[in-house]
Amino acid sequence: MSGRLDDMRGLALPLTEPSHFDPLLERIGDARYVLLGEASHGTHEYYRWRAALTRRLIEELGFSFVAVEGDWPDCFRIHCSVTHRSAADPRAALDAFSRWPTWMWANEEVVAFCQWLREYNAEQPAEVWVGFFGLDVYSLWDSLRSALGH
Repeated sequence: MSGRLDDMRGLALPLTEPSHFDPLLERIGDARYVLLGEASHGTHEYYRWRAALTRRLIEELGFSFVAVEGDWPDCFRIHCSVTHRSAADPRAALDAFSRWPTWMWANEEVVAFCQWLREYNAEQPAEVWVGFFGLDVYSLWDSLRSALGH
């Protein structure tokens, strides 16, 4: 067992500054998808680092689609905010989260990321704006009606 633990320690990389993502970004290369998992919901540190990595994926590798474990209708309001399809500030869009778990997305780290994304998109041509979408269906019928309406 100690051999495996030593192997893991040898491969583990500390995250104390954004440049520590450099080896990961190199490994991502020209991948079309990057899936980020999490060990727990609601951890400030994880949300902060996920936002930092997502920013780098957008800015440096050209990713244009953020898909989260969130309800479609709630996340579509955020999408409209960050892509300037509504005047709503991202904080207001996140405050409108109405389904469990509201705290998973309506928190300061996600607000800061969405505000950054709105500003980032404002500096880009509309055809390359980065979207924000929920892929979960906490409200099957509301999600279905919302998706079919677009």
